[in-house]
Amino acid sequence: MAVLIQRAQILVQQGRFQDAFAALRQHLSTNAHDTDGLYLLAICYLETGNTAEASQIASNTLSFAPYDDRFLYLLSRIAFAKNQFNEAIRTISNAVAINPYRVNYFAMWSQILLSRKEYEAALHKAEEGLAINPEDEACLNLRSHALFRLGKKEEAFSNLHEALEHNPENAYTHANLGQKWLEAGDHRKSLEHFRESLKLDPNNEWARQGMVQAMKARYWLYRQFLNYAFFMARQKARTQWIIIIAIFILTQIASRVFFPVYVLLAFLALSTWLITPVSNLFLRLNPYGRYALSKEQTQVSNVVGILLCVSLAAGAAFLFSHLQGLLALCLCSGIMLLPAAGFYIPESKKNRRIITWYTAGLALLGVLGTVLAFVINDAFNIVVTAMLIGVFLYQVLANYILTREG
Repeated sequence: MAVLIQRAQILVQQGRFQDAFAALRQHLSTNAHDTDGLYLLAICYLETGNTAEASQIASNTLSFAPYDDRFLYLLSRIAFAKNQFNEAIRTISNAVAINPYRVNYFAMWSQILLSRKEYEAALHKAEEGLAINPEDEACLNLRSHALFRLGKKEEAFSNLHEALEHNPENAYTHANLGQKWLEAGDHRKSLEHFRESLKLDPNNEWARQGMVQAMKARYWLYRQFLNYAFFMARQKARTQWIIIIAIFILTQIASRVFFPVYVLLAFLALSTWLITPVSNLFLRLNPYGRYALSKEQTQVSNVVGILLCVSLAAGAAFLFSHLQGLLALCLCSGIMLLPAAGFYIPESKKNRRIITWYTAGLALLGVLGTVLAFVINDAFNIVVTAMLIGVFLYQVLANYILTREG
């Protein structure tokens, strides 16, 4: 049976999880409590997206092997994937208490802390991992990320170059370096490293997304948006809400005191939602850039492009005809740009379903409001007004989801 375990290990390393399942099930049919086999089986489920089954195996195994730290590590990974950061830290700290010499446990701990934006603590855990293995690439990358967030950019870059010296063909390190150069404002160097990362690993989604951003960063307006986005990403959820509320209050004050400032603030607020899909429209005109966009990005840019054209055409037609229905069509198409632009932003399936149904409701209100405007000749009828309020509430809902996921 040891032969089956060895075969399963090789298959897992090769990413042939379905073949590994067959070998492991055969092995476990006569060795049901073999922790090595159960661990590999849980890994297979985790890597194929079945976190529920992986969690069940890990929990069941810990009931008769409570000191097997590997399963605590798995539970930490699963909790982290679900954004359950407190549970992820509890389980990884228990794993470290049992086995304080596994460098990947400290890398996991550091990664969780980075997601919670506890940068000093994340740096400390990455350095604890490096004390075990000074050349561990995961901890070197995580240490550089924490250093960068703490404003120690030169040391962060030095850290990443050190990691590349150990392994110049590490796709993750190249993507990390590309991200750091992008945040530092050098989109050319950023593009070089993202391109290198994709050469080494064509399926690296982080590098592909980063390459898209680096290509769009050639435009001054998009660079300013990136600077704002990176600034907001560094803030904790509470601070993000304070900034959002402050901008809203300033917008209301400016609308009464100095209208040009109101227009500027309103434009800034809208740009955070619209600039990504609109810039994707421009990128699609690039002979190479269009191939860098994902299916989802292409779909969103298509919808945004259609809504933008309809809104502009209806607005132009209204200027000549003065039909209130056309004005309503212009308003409803334009305001639907906001939910359409954020359609794929949530990461979890549950949150995407919420956004999907909410967006569908807004679209229905827009259609009904436009039809009613043609009938009663009132662009700001009760249905259109309800839609405008609904879009405002959409921004609150979407920001809440994003801050929870971030």
